[in-house]
Amino acid sequence: MVTSQKQRALRKFQRNFFAHSDAAGRVVRNETNDTPQPTRQEQQRKHTSFEAESSGRLAASSVYYTIPHSPAKRQFEESDLRDAHNDEFDFSSLNSFNEDLCDTSTESHTQKRPAGENPLSVWTSDADLFLLEFLRLEGRGDFAQATCFCGEANPVFRCKDCHGIDLMCHTCTLCVHERQPLHRIECWNGTSFQVTTLKALGIRFQLGHPVGIQCINPKSASNNDFVILDCNGVHEVRLDFCRCESAQPHITQLLRVSLFPSTTTDPKSAATFCVLEYFQMLSFESKASVWEFYNTVARLTDNTGIRVLKNRYESFLRMVHEWRFIMQMKRCGQGHHPGGIKKIEAGTCAVLCPACPHPSKNLPVGWENAPLEFQFLYALFLAIDANFRLVRRDVSSDAVDPGLNRGYAFFVEETEYKDILASRNRAGNAQEKSTCSSHSAVNLADTRASRGLAATGAGTIDCARHNFKRPCSVGNLQKGERYINMDYLFFSSMHSSHGVHVLNISYDIACQWNKNLWSRMSAFPHKYHINHDEKVITFLVPKFHLPAHIARCQTRFSFNFIKGVGRTDGEAPERGWADINPLATSTREMGPGSRRDTIDDHFNDWNWKKVCAMGAILLRKYKAAVPEAEERARDLDEFEAALDADQLAGWRTDIEMWELDRSLPNPFEVKAGATVTQAAMRLALSKTEAEEIERGEHMSLDDDVSPLVLTSISSGIELEGQQRCVELEGKSIGQHATDTQKVKILQHINTLRRRIDTWSRVQLLYMPCVSRLRSSHDITSEDKVHKINLFLPSSLPSSFPCDVHLLRYEWDLREAQANDALSDLRTVINMTYHLYKYKDTFVRGQRANTRAQGIIHSAESRIDAISVNYTAARNALVMLASKLGKNDDWRRILKPLDRTKDAVPLKHDEGKTLGQQNISWIWKTAGVSNNQEEGLQDSLRVEWCKARAQAHRWEEEVLLLREEMRRVLAFFEWQAGWWDKQGARRQFVSHEFTEGALAYAHRQATLRRRMSTHFRSLWEAVPSWTPAHVAMPLTCTP
Repeated sequence: MVTSQKQRALRKFQRNFFAHSDAAGRVVRNETNDTPQPTRQEQQRKHTSFEAESSGRLAASSVYYTIPHSPAKRQFEESDLRDAHNDEFDFSSLNSFNEDLCDTSTESHTQKRPAGENPLSVWTSDADLFLLEFLRLEGRGDFAQATCFCGEANPVFRCKDCHGIDLMCHTCTLCVHERQPLHRIECWNGTSFQVTTLKALGIRFQLGHPVGIQCINPKSASNNDFVILDCNGVHEVRLDFCRCESAQPHITQLLRVSLFPSTTTDPKSAATFCVLEYFQMLSFESKASVWEFYNTVARLTDNTGIRVLKNRYESFLRMVHEWRFIMQMKRCGQGHHPGGIKKIEAGTCAVLCPACPHPSKNLPVGWENAPLEFQFLYALFLAIDANFRLVRRDVSSDAVDPGLNRGYAFFVEETEYKDILASRNRAGNAQEKSTCSSHSAVNLADTRASRGLAATGAGTIDCARHNFKRPCSVGNLQKGERYINMDYLFFSSMHSSHGVHVLNISYDIACQWNKNLWSRMSAFPHKYHINHDEKVITFLVPKFHLPAHIARCQTRFSFNFIKGVGRTDGEAPERGWADINPLATSTREMGPGSRRDTIDDHFNDWNWKKVCAMGAILLRKYKAAVPEAEERARDLDEFEAALDADQLAGWRTDIEMWELDRSLPNPFEVKAGATVTQAAMRLALSKTEAEEIERGEHMSLDDDVSPLVLTSISSGIELEGQQRCVELEGKSIGQHATDTQKVKILQHINTLRRRIDTWSRVQLLYMPCVSRLRSSHDITSEDKVHKINLFLPSSLPSSFPCDVHLLRYEWDLREAQANDALSDLRTVINMTYHLYKYKDTFVRGQRANTRAQGIIHSAESRIDAISVNYTAARNALVMLASKLGKNDDWRRILKPLDRTKDAVPLKHDEGKTLGQQNISWIWKTAGVSNNQEEGLQDSLRVEWCKARAQAHRWEEEVLLLREEMRRVLAFFEWQAGWWDKQGARRQFVSHEFTEGALAYAHRQATLRRRMSTHFRSLWEAVPSWTPAHVAMPLTCTP
């Protein structure tokens, strides 16, 4: 009787509690007028406590206390409290939040933390407070003298999972946890809290009826020791099944309260949907194993080992396996199929790439008839690779562990796969050896160590542009990366894309794999055959793997040179392996079926995360591609402006013909095979020295110099050059020169001084004003001969008059001097580049390397000298331009020269990828094609081809990204419509099943439409860009 009265009182209290919550909220928010105002030095705060009166009503009492005023903290206003208790949430804030997440601008939105405001340092000063509060929670705290909600004195129970640490009596504990039977309970024994369970307190978990209604014919499960696994521990509960006339099977009763049974016959344990979903998501992100997670849950139950728990690891392992499978079936819509799971088709469970071309799903009407120049927009990019970390030990078998996914997702159906491999092995066809570099993937495919392993790894066919795993495209490897395995996976992957006409296939050994692919295809069943004659198929090698190939392969299979591939790199599988590799430590010990199903589930999650991030990914790529495309187009225009028009037309014809028929000579290959040797370099330097001696610029000549070689100005320019030679020679010998070196340079200085003295007398005939700037003793008294000012027209002060004819004459000479310097600079740079290549390839040994390095140093010194000559000529032109009133057209051709950045070969990387490299302006100036030096024209042709390829690849990337944006939106719309049709596709036995199927289909359709709307809003803010010479098809607008 007393117990029933307490229960009625508690229920009455619960009803009144919510009725009085508004009044309590007003009290907490200080909405009364009797709140004392805080002073400047201290504040008064109010503490409100609540008590249940005997009538069941809630009474509130307030106590004021004084605390010091903290000027560093903003006072909490009443408006803040009112805002915090608003009934409705502003969902529009989510849109701005998503925009902030997807914003790829370089402007930083984060604020710098003020100096000294380090949260960890601040927390350290309060660490003792935390420690004391933790200790306080070990006791009863404020509830030592409190009564229970129902009024009973000395309550001793509290719940670790409910909010708050209120103490309750036995009756209230059972009543409150009638809907929470898996909470953890503690009991105060007079000195401390000890762990107890709701089962020990007498609570029972009734299935088949609403909460609070007892079954008239219950059946106890597992002798009142039913085990339920939840996120907070392993629980033993008193569970009752319903045995009424309308009772459902036991597994149905468990599933309808979100409990997943361990078996379908007389289950003795189950796991909550919550813990299964939690583990699945945790394994996706951390790759934690079932063993690690189960031990975590078990330790949350008892971390001492004193309490012996029933081991449910095997049961939980099985439930996780089944949960993964059921969720895949649900998410792919198989529950709506009239035939159910039995009628599932291969690859149905795989999450598809929305940006890849899917005929009848996201391709526009008439895409098959697109013009030839736009067919690349509808190409399918595939990437092939193998992973030798995903091994599986030779444990279990397909008979013991056949798995649940039998070709439904990413792994191919195992039985047929092994049958075909076995038939090919019996045929005894040995794999041909590599004719390229010694590729281990080819030459060691049949010899890879496999002792103790049932699978040495896994092969895969991926989407090369978006890094998605493809349906029915993953399979185990039995030895190495054999052609038979990769052939089967490729032909199986093409089942889902047989309607695509253009294929770009990336494989790190594509140069070898593609040779006899179609003849090997004839050995497969007819359903795996591809009508390759009606398709445009291009084989490529991923960019990172390409340098390991021979030079011929590096030009024939390069993503940078092939038309229609954009900026694809072909390395997509490597990024996918980085995500899945941590899972290998747990999957290698699994049975064959469990391993395949687990990896399938992880691949599906990988694909789904890519789908969710597709909006931001494509936006980021598009923003990066547009400026690159514009810059490469400008570089190409500048380069072509410096080339001979007839020669350029011939090059353009050659490369366009090769793009149509790649059996023609490759324009990216150097035709002139001659390599500049050390002897040739010595000869070139000797010829240069002879020319300098012939021109009178070399300092080893005798003292007999004619004062009038050409005219006064031209001779002055030559003397200026000799001054620079003397200066460079002085710098080269350093401070510790030998007597011989000193004698030699002193002779050069004396000779030059006499020449300048003789020339200065002739100069006065043409420029008498110089006499006011230089006395007759200036030349002989100047210690440093290279510092003597020659006072050419360009160096005269602006206030001194000078004949305009002399200014024009020097302008012509200086312009010619600058152009000659650029021509010499290009020649020496080109020879130096080849010399470096020759040294790296052929020179071995210290002696040979030292001699080669000496020659390279001479060449580099020559480049330095020519750079100085050019800079001097240009500086003179700058002075003359202001005196002659010249416009700035000449500055566009003769630009300032940076020795480090500009005086570089045609082929240099500066740490950039090939598609991002810039060609120095010295190779784009007028007259560069007039230089007929051996090998230079061939290098110019190859570099022009590369510059053209760079510009076209970036333009293609922009067009591909816009088409992919359109395809993503179209795919979402198609998928939403597909889900709309699934709701009424299957006839169910009851209204409840029908309602659930309709609700799930509607939720999935709505989700796709929301994603489509979100992505469209992201992409609409980005301005479109179209190459000036390209007429875009209408289908490329997202």
